[in-house]
Amino acid sequence: MLQSVKEEIRKMNKSQIKWLPQYLAAITATLSAAISGTHIGWTSPILPKLKSPDSHLVITSDDASWIASLVLLGSVPGNILAGFIVDWFGRKTCLLLGGIPLTVSWILIILAWEPYILYVSRFIAGIGLGVAYVACPMYIGEIADKNIRGSLGSLIKLMVTFGELYAHAIGPFVSYEGLAYSCSAISVIFFLTFIWMPESPYYLLMTNREDQAMSSLKQLKWYATEDELEEDMEQMQKTVVRDLSDRGHIWNLFDTPGNRKAVLIGFGLQFVLQFSGLAAIESYTQEMLEEGDNGLPAPIAVIVLSVVQLIAGVGAAVLVDRLGRRPLLLVTTLLSGLTLTVAGTFYFLKFFVLINVSNFGWALHVSVILYELFVALGLNPLSYMMLGELFPTNIKGIAVCTANVWASLLAFFVSKMYQVVSDSCGIYTSFGWFAISCYLGIAFILFVVPETKGKSLLEIQEELNCKRKSQRKGFKNNQEIRISTIS
Repeated sequence: MLQSVKEEIRKMNKSQIKWLPQYLAAITATLSAAISGTHIGWTSPILPKLKSPDSHLVITSDDASWIASLVLLGSVPGNILAGFIVDWFGRKTCLLLGGIPLTVSWILIILAWEPYILYVSRFIAGIGLGVAYVACPMYIGEIADKNIRGSLGSLIKLMVTFGELYAHAIGPFVSYEGLAYSCSAISVIFFLTFIWMPESPYYLLMTNREDQAMSSLKQLKWYATEDELEEDMEQMQKTVVRDLSDRGHIWNLFDTPGNRKAVLIGFGLQFVLQFSGLAAIESYTQEMLEEGDNGLPAPIAVIVLSVVQLIAGVGAAVLVDRLGRRPLLLVTTLLSGLTLTVAGTFYFLKFFVLINVSNFGWALHVSVILYELFVALGLNPLSYMMLGELFPTNIKGIAVCTANVWASLLAFFVSKMYQVVSDSCGIYTSFGWFAISCYLGIAFILFVVPETKGKSLLEIQEELNCKRKSQRKGFKNNQEIRISTIS
């Protein structure tokens, strides 16, 4: 008995060592997501400084709204660009190219002498962000074993959250230039580390470089036997041959039942995520939390919120391959809706009913922080991670690109309309809109979203196209026929 336990532990340790290169490749790749996160989080500590009269670059409230949202608009052409170059140059090269605008943006921010320079810098950062959001899910989805693909995919949002926390934690205590220099350091680390990582073996097989694909696979799987490598290579080749029998175009997103289901799932999850108000809450967090009169000081509350998000991101990476995608999506979406309901009720009582709720400012802070916790634990990372799982190789670039364009447009719309709706109908109306979107999202996840835990990319495609179901049905019919014949 003891010997068998020791043997199981030995096998487990060997598997973990075998996966170490995949973790390393995923971490260095998602540093591009961390850079994106610093650009997202940069506005929270910096916009109040730029609005102050003694700022070296004074901006108006209208300037601030554009500076906050242009990064989302810039991600639209970034996503479209990535849809082309990710198959032309490869997943790794695409990520490296995407790091260039993310870095150039920091240089422009440091040199900015007029608000329009900040407009340009934010738009350029959005281009890099769009590229990272397309290439990262594809790269990780293609280098990771099915047993850890969910955990590695969750690193994308975890790194975005880390970048936001990095900017939120440093920003209040350093100068305008000091924050930009500190954030640009992550760009340097990204280029110095990720350049040594292997290319996706799937992409190398797509471009008829089988020897390089095997070399990449060996780099990604330490201590794997020759038989295991050959088995993995054979499955990859089957997937690539099947997917590339017809080169992907945008209309191929709708030419098979599996692709249509993948589009519905991917686009639907992004709709639920964005209409839950994520972009608006992240853009206006400090202003929202200032309404909680007796709560924490808003800048400190924002830092606490970012720490909670980071912890949730770690939790998501641990839970996604243990609990599965569907249970995590259902629970976190429900809890997000409940916290948004609490925040909306607070605003409704304060601004519509005109009740003095100054003693309950903590409720607003707790509800907003918990919303960010629950979204970061499931709905946010899984909405992006599953894009790398649902689509076949030949249209994966186009699909992820299109889904991210859709998400960027939704995020831009929500971020801009939040202020319009809040000014005209009250901030409680915006939060009611966000909460209802979560409740409707629960039904969507329950009836539409499949479980992909523990399934290879080939198995997921078979399930989306109902092949396994048909095969089982055929097997059952054949079995019944054989039985009746014997009778």
